[in-house]
Amino acid sequence: MTAYRDDGRGADIEDSDEIEDLDEIEARETLSRDLRTRGAMIAYRTALAICQDPKASAAAKASAVNSLLRAGGFFAPLGEDSDKQLHEMTPEEVQRALRKAEAQLEQHRRELDRAPGAPRRKRDRGSRDEDVFG
Repeated sequence: MTAYRDDGRGADIEDSDEIEDLDEIEARETLSRDLRTRGAMIAYRTALAICQDPKASAAAKASAVNSLLRAGGFFAPLGEDSDKQLHEMTPEEVQRALRKAEAQLEQHRRELDRAPGAPRRKRDRGSRDEDVFG
């Protein structure tokens, strides 16, 4: 059997019966901690080495670049509240999301008005949707 031991310098896997002493939750937490720390650093250094290796294939470099950029958060949506549900937002974040949605709606309306064959209408800027709803 192999066991996990953290001696303060990082994770070590060594032969022992200690693994038998860990319950499933402890084993998962130990493995997860090792993957997030030591494993992440090994993956990062390996990806960098692949990117800098002149003999690495283009496919290997592309994969390494994507991994590095994804890990760095460059593929995540912009904006801090993009992944939050409304009930998770602060009042300021809700107001910001509302302003953004209203701006997108207005932009969409302008695009529709400019579309070929769209009926020309004069819009009262002060009334917005009041004429539609009452």
